[in-house]
Amino acid sequence: MSKRQTKNSPPLVGNSSPSTSQSSSGEISKKKLKKIEQKANRPKILIERPLSNLKFGGLVAFFIFLVGFYIYLRINPLYDNGNNNNNLNNNNTNNNNNNKIIDDIKLMNTIENGLKEITNYKEWNEECKNKTIAVGYNTNLDLVVDAIELMDKLKLKSSIHNRPMSKEIIKSLDDFEQTFSHYFKSGSAAERMIQDEDTFNSILAAALQSNSKQFYTGGNAGIMANRLVADNCNVYLGGIIGKKLKELLSPSVSIIGYQSEHGEEFDEIHLIMEYNKQSKWGTISPPRSNRFIISRDNTNSHLMTMESFHQEIEKKQPDLLLLSGLHLLTEEAQERRVNDMLNLLKQIPYNNDPSNFLNHPSLNVPIHLELASIASPSYINLLAKKIIPFVDSIGLNEQELGFIYVSTGGKQFNLDDFKEPSVNVVVNALIHIMETSFNFANNNNNNNNNIDDNIMGDFGIPTMSKQRSLTRIHFHYLSFHLIITKSYSQWSPKLTSSSVAASSIEATYQACRFNSVELLLPLSVEVDYRYTPGATKSIIINPSSPVTTWQDSGYEFHLAPVLVCKSPLKTVGLGDSISTMGFLYQTVKSNDN
Repeated sequence: MSKRQTKNSPPLVGNSSPSTSQSSSGEISKKKLKKIEQKANRPKILIERPLSNLKFGGLVAFFIFLVGFYIYLRINPLYDNGNNNNNLNNNNTNNNNNNKIIDDIKLMNTIENGLKEITNYKEWNEECKNKTIAVGYNTNLDLVVDAIELMDKLKLKSSIHNRPMSKEIIKSLDDFEQTFSHYFKSGSAAERMIQDEDTFNSILAAALQSNSKQFYTGGNAGIMANRLVADNCNVYLGGIIGKKLKELLSPSVSIIGYQSEHGEEFDEIHLIMEYNKQSKWGTISPPRSNRFIISRDNTNSHLMTMESFHQEIEKKQPDLLLLSGLHLLTEEAQERRVNDMLNLLKQIPYNNDPSNFLNHPSLNVPIHLELASIASPSYINLLAKKIIPFVDSIGLNEQELGFIYVSTGGKQFNLDDFKEPSVNVVVNALIHIMETSFNFANNNNNNNNNIDDNIMGDFGIPTMSKQRSLTRIHFHYLSFHLIITKSYSQWSPKLTSSSVAASSIEATYQACRFNSVELLLPLSVEVDYRYTPGATKSIIINPSSPVTTWQDSGYEFHLAPVLVCKSPLKTVGLGDSISTMGFLYQTVKSNDN
C-alpha cells in the first residue's frame, strides 16, 4: 500500500487495483460500469419532426420573390446597354438628380465632357477635307435687330392681352404686330412673308435706323455652307448672292452663280428680330430667347435658283446634298415648284445597296432637307406628300414638328402640346410622320410598286428600299435633341449617337460657348412603349455618357440633352448649324466604322 494512502482514504484512480475497488463500498461495480459505457457509446437517434406550416410558407414566398426579381432584372436591367456608351446603374439616378442641386457646375461639366467623348470632338477637323457637299436653294442677307427696339421705332403697341392672332401672310403693320405678339408670348420662333411692299419698306427703314442692327450671312443654305467650310469641307452653294453677302461668305465657299432676268447681282434682305427672356413687350416677357423673321423675297419665294443649282451639281457629283428654302414659296408658286423639285430629286443618283450609300457619289448621294416655319396646313400637307417621303433625312424644330403632325392628321396632340413638348410628345409625333411618309410614298407609287412594304433587313442586316425614302428625322429643341431612324436601315446606330451628341454640342457652343448653362431636361423621362400596348418605358440619362438609345415599333431613337445658355449670344441660324453638323457626323464619320 502506498505510503500516502490509508485504509480509509479513497482509492487513487490511476493506481486502483481489483482488490481495492471491490473492498470499497463507494466503488462502482463492474456491471454498472459496463452499462454506463454501453450508454455512452450508443449512437444518437435523430427525431424527425414535421416542418411547421409557417416555415414552409416562408420558404415558398422567398422562392417566389427570387423568381419575380429575376424576371424584373431581365426586363429592366440594372445596367442598360441601349448603346455602346450607356451603362447607367439605376441606383445612381437619385444621386445624379441630387448632384444637380448640390454641384450644378460639376453636372454641367460632366455632361459636356460626355457629349464630346461620344463625338471624338477634338479629332474632327480633318475628316471632311476630301468630301464635296452641295447646298441649296435659299441665300439672303440677314439684318438682325433688337425686336423691342424696332417695335418702339415703329410706334406699335402690344396686343398681347387681346389674344393676338397669327397671320399666315402679313399685309399690314397691324398684321405684323399681332403675329409678332403671338409668337413673342410663347417664345416660339416663326417666319412670315410680307405681302404688301409699302409695309415691308416701312419696317425695313426703321430697322436700318436701329442702333442694334448687324448684317450676317443669311438663308438656311448660306448658313449651312459657312458652317461646313469651317470644318474643311469642299462646298458648292447655290442661291442669290449679291455684293454684301459675298463679303460675308467664307472665301472657301464655291458659289454656283445665279443672275436675275435683268442680269444684275443683288441681295435679298431678311429681317431678324431677336429677343431674350428679359425683353418686355407691353407687360409680358417671353419664356425663352428666340427670334421672329420677316421678308419680302421674290427670288427665294419662287426658288428661282433651283434649276441652275441642279445643272451644276450634276457635273460636280457631290458626296452629300443639303437642301432648304421650301418654306419661302408663295401660295401661287407652291404646287408648281414642288412638282418641279420632285422631278429634279428623281435625277439624283440612288442605289439601294447599303454598301453604296456613302463614298460612291456616282451611285448614291444622300439627301437631307432642312425645314423651317410654315403656317399653311395645305402647303405642309403638300410637302408631306410630295417631297418629304422622297429624301433620306429631314431636320426640324418643335414648331415645324407640331404643324406637320397636325396637318397630316395627327389626333393625339394639338399645337399647344408642341410649345414646350415633352420627350414623349416628340417620340409619338416622329413615329406619326415616319408612318404617314411611308403611306404617302406608297400611294404615290402604287402603279410603279417601287416602295417596299417593309425595309427591315433579314437577321438585322441593313436594307434600303427600292426607291429613296425617309428613314431619318433629326428633331432639335431648346432642351433636347432626338433622332429617329428606321431600324436596320442604312444609318449606323453608333454614328446616330455621335450625330445627336454633335448637334447638342453645336447648339450650346454657337449660342454661348458653354458659358453659364443649365440643364432643363430631367435625367429620367417616361415615353410610351408600343411593343407593349399601354405600357411606358423609363429613359434614364447618364451624365457621363448622355446619349440614350432605345427601340420601339421598328424605329430606333437617340436622345441627347442640351446644355441651355442662360444668356445666349445668338439664336438665328442655330437650327441650320445643328442639323448640318448632325448630318455630317452621321455620314462623313462613317469612315471610322
